[in-house]
Amino acid sequence: MRKNSDLISIVVPCYNVEKYVQRCIESIKEQTYTNLEILMIDDGSKDNTKKIVKEKIKEDKRFCYYYKKNGGLSDARNFGLQKATGKYVCFIDSDDYIEKSFIEKLYSAIKREKSQIAICDINRVYENKTKADGINEFMVETCMKPAACNKMFLRELFVKENILFPVGKWYEDLGTTPKLTLKYKWSVVKEPLYNYIQNSSSIMHTYDDRIFEIYEIIENLENYAKEKKIKKDVLEFINIYHILIGTIYRSSFHKNFKKMMVKNITEYVSNKYPEWYKNKYMESLPYFYKCYLKFLKWHMYSLIYWMLKISGDKIHL
Repeated sequence: MRKNSDLISIVVPCYNVEKYVQRCIESIKEQTYTNLEILMIDDGSKDNTKKIVKEKIKEDKRFCYYYKKNGGLSDARNFGLQKATGKYVCFIDSDDYIEKSFIEKLYSAIKREKSQIAICDINRVYENKTKADGINEFMVETCMKPAACNKMFLRELFVKENILFPVGKWYEDLGTTPKLTLKYKWSVVKEPLYNYIQNSSSIMHTYDDRIFEIYEIIENLENYAKEKKIKKDVLEFINIYHILIGTIYRSSFHKNFKKMMVKNITEYVSNKYPEWYKNKYMESLPYFYKCYLKFLKWHMYSLIYWMLKISGDKIHL
């Protein structure tokens, strides 16, 4: 670790993670960058999470344990932000784990490139395999991958912009990180340093009416962007990718999924952005997505319906 290095806060929300939290803690203890403040935020766990966490951190003074009433992931992250004192902050989900150089390499990128945010690739960890998921500049510029966990932020940005994670809402990352990545300088570290455990019951592979909270989340983001004079074509693309692709895909897991759902979701975006299909960023999407979006433009809702019914969860967003 370099001399006079900055204190970095790591916020780790915990809720009923007795099977995973020990691995997460060990991965933080093994970091090559050691000037850390680790805030373990127990969000009202009902299993043995508290016992395990307290046992694993008792001999490491860098760790602090907090117990709070259950309020969800966003509420726990916001609680951690209020307690954090480091110059930089990272968020790690307690069922995930990080590589030994995660903190060091993100911090080095920020210092080297004089940026305020650093972002790395992730590993998607399945039961029988691990798959690297790369992050490139295009994905960051257009907010395609807004996850908070593979990033390091200058902590004062949250204070300066009065930004908190939206409590009680799905898509807490989409409602938060783009407000920073769209405005401040970021660096990309092309190494998979964050290990993201894949869960078949996650939002990506289930239906819940809360998927439509994305409308509120994006409208809030658009209001913020207008105030900060952020480019309209980026906001349009966020609607294209996260609603026309993501929300339609998730709606296909509804037991009574119908083509009318595809039509209604598409019309929501079309009413806001009548010429969304001319968005310049669409040209950089994979060929499959470009064809899919053309079918939506041509109102071929039955074709989209059958594509999603047949493909099931084979599509990876």
